[in-house]
Amino acid sequence: MGRILGSCDRLVDRRLTDDVTRPRQSRLLATQLGAPFLLSAIAAPAAFASWGPNAALAAAAAIFALCLVNVVMLASGRYFRPVAWAGVGLALGVGALTVVGGAPVAVLLLLGLVLAGQMAWVTAAGGAAQAKIEPDLAERINAVVLRMTREGEVLSASHQARTILRLDPDILAGSGLFERVRVSDRVKLLCALSSDGDAAPNLFITLRIPGALPGDVAYLHVGLELLRDPTGWTVILRDASEMGELQTSLDNAMDEAAGLEAAKSRFLAAVSHELRTPLNAIIGFSEMLLHQDVSGPLPVKQAEHVTLIREAGHHLLSIVNSILDVSKIEAGAYKIHPEPFEVAGAIDLALALLDGQATEKGVTLANMACGDAGLLDADQRAVHQILLNLVSNAVKFTPQGGSVSVSASRMADRMSITVADTGIGIAATDLEGLGKPFAQVQNDYTRKFEGTGLGLSLVKGLVALHDGDLSIESAPGEGTTVTVRLPLACDSADVTDINTLMTGNGLKTHGTFRKIA
Repeated sequence: MGRILGSCDRLVDRRLTDDVTRPRQSRLLATQLGAPFLLSAIAAPAAFASWGPNAALAAAAAIFALCLVNVVMLASGRYFRPVAWAGVGLALGVGALTVVGGAPVAVLLLLGLVLAGQMAWVTAAGGAAQAKIEPDLAERINAVVLRMTREGEVLSASHQARTILRLDPDILAGSGLFERVRVSDRVKLLCALSSDGDAAPNLFITLRIPGALPGDVAYLHVGLELLRDPTGWTVILRDASEMGELQTSLDNAMDEAAGLEAAKSRFLAAVSHELRTPLNAIIGFSEMLLHQDVSGPLPVKQAEHVTLIREAGHHLLSIVNSILDVSKIEAGAYKIHPEPFEVAGAIDLALALLDGQATEKGVTLANMACGDAGLLDADQRAVHQILLNLVSNAVKFTPQGGSVSVSASRMADRMSITVADTGIGIAATDLEGLGKPFAQVQNDYTRKFEGTGLGLSLVKGLVALHDGDLSIESAPGEGTTVTVRLPLACDSADVTDINTLMTGNGLKTHGTFRKIA
């Protein structure tokens, strides 16, 4: 009897969760499954005695058919009262048949007891079940609700599978769903189902579903929300076609960006070869022409023209080198090689190289480095380039009679290098654009000076490679102070991703800009 009731419990509607109502309906289903055998045993002999064998078979078939209809209606979770009265009517019909057939009194008494029990039990169970039935989640949301094991087997699927996936829920049972998952997404799904974390995994996969026309195959992007339950997972499957289209667009954009990056690399390689080679030749020949021991004396006008050619060649070569360095930094191909060196000596060398430019403009250069600045373990070439760019910019934007000072000092585990000038300064509205390639402060005064805006961008990239920080303090007419802070001991393996632009989410940007007046 326990096995019979257990089998009947599988037919009980899953929306019935009440501990009292569910066993009642299970017993009711068992009664409806067993009733046709008892009623046929009573009605068939009476019909046979009155009308012959054909009538007996017809009576038995009618009883079995009506009981089967009752079982189907009960399994749907509805129509409890109609089923109850149908059972009562069937019992009354069999009772009338036995009276006509002249059945014994004992049989009529047994039938009366069955009829009374049917009326009381079915009506009570039907009413209670109908009162305690819970709304089906699948009927309230536009999603397919699945119950799955940790191995990916589907135990049940809601009827929404017919509208969203164009598949009958029974087709998804067992491994039916897993077989329709795109091969590249199957590992992702199994990892999510085998997860032991507290957070509910959410993922997007692609399913193979029937197309709009018979025989066609279509692919649908769906989102899965996994909720843990005692037997495995309850999975809510939603149509995520829009998200899939966005992901496809993103993948295409990334492929296009990778193609553009490759094209830029090829272009820069061509620039490196096609421009630097002739520029070196131009600079070399112009210096030979200006060397009197090699080419002899030149007329004053010609010497002036050759000098302009040499200076223009040096300027263009510096721009090309800056473009290549900035591109290498952005691509992550710029490698630094830390080594210990004296900071004061590096500052002296940078000031010596720019002394001629400063003297020609009437700007005073001063080395204010502390005597105990000591050694810095960093890429010496990169630090030298940082100093040259910062001091060159300071001299460029400082009017005649002004001064530029460079200082260096230890601050905890960092070396602070400061370049301060008494130049034109920078407005607060222009600070934000500094540090971007080809960005330069635009006003009537600053446009008198040549430049591409690559210098500060290169400085920011080199500082970021050392995991350092850059800050600029400036105001119009008050000069500019640029401070670079570098770790005393730099490890090139520490920095794997460089973000040299300002952000507002608290991420380290290696650069800050603020107004001082």
